[in-house]
Amino acid sequence: MFPDFRRALVAGMTCLAATSWAEAAAAQGSDLAPPSLPEQSNSEISKETVNPVTQRYVIPLRYEGELDYGAYDATKSTVELDQAVVPVRLSDDWFLITRTKFPFIADPPKKIGDGWNDGFGNAYTTLFLSPARSNGFIWGAGPVVYLPTATNSVTGVNKWGSGPSVVLGWKDGGPWVVALVANNIWSFGGPPQGSDKTNSMLLNPIASYEFGDGWSVGTSPNITADWQSSNGKRWTVPVGGGFGKVFKIGEQPVKLSLDGYYDAVHPAGTGPMWTAQVTLTFVFER
Repeated sequence: MFPDFRRALVAGMTCLAATSWAEAAAAQGSDLAPPSLPEQSNSEISKETVNPVTQRYVIPLRYEGELDYGAYDATKSTVELDQAVVPVRLSDDWFLITRTKFPFIADPPKKIGDGWNDGFGNAYTTLFLSPARSNGFIWGAGPVVYLPTATNSVTGVNKWGSGPSVVLGWKDGGPWVVALVANNIWSFGGPPQGSDKTNSMLLNPIASYEFGDGWSVGTSPNITADWQSSNGKRWTVPVGGGFGKVFKIGEQPVKLSLDGYYDAVHPAGTGPMWTAQVTLTFVFER
């Protein structure tokens, strides 16, 4: 299983990275692309990587390991395109900000005797309408579209879904970036009482502090509520955070981030889990 998984992992990440770079290049070369923004310092670039409605192209590639998972206390591994941003200028006053997440998952056995499952999960794209200018307050609103990209029933559901999404936050010349992204996704299609129905909420609070020269600390937990589940299995609330550093490969800005989270609240019967994340984020100028 593991050689096949590694090959699929490499193929999946190559596909995701190539798709994201192609989208950024296409938008960069379009007639609607605005003039290039002034060159930024490492700290300013670092702030843009956590700004949900940044007007730069941001391509984060992440490995996430959920420790002590399943019947054998194994590691659930996810390699994903994590909220890749492609901004599209609609006018002098407005941008359409697209944020796309697309995971590849290796899921350990849930029960003794079961096998591993790996494959793509459900991708989703958020479309934020956001103002082109800001005096510090940042915001965006629009739909989130849930795609039936899961390759098996363990890694996702074969359904479309959608719902509203909003982001509110603050980013100015100071060292702080704070924001909150919230959405709720409902799946549609299939039997009304199907077991693979989706009705879930995401709350993603973001806080980052810049120390200078691209060094930062921050937190960005994904707090989720599965409204299809009973009260005892509904909420997952991670707590934690990490640090990051912006550096350059040639002229290309890149941010390396290391984060860790503990599920302080988790569905009954699953046990608390530790999650480790390693993220490599590429930032492209317009």
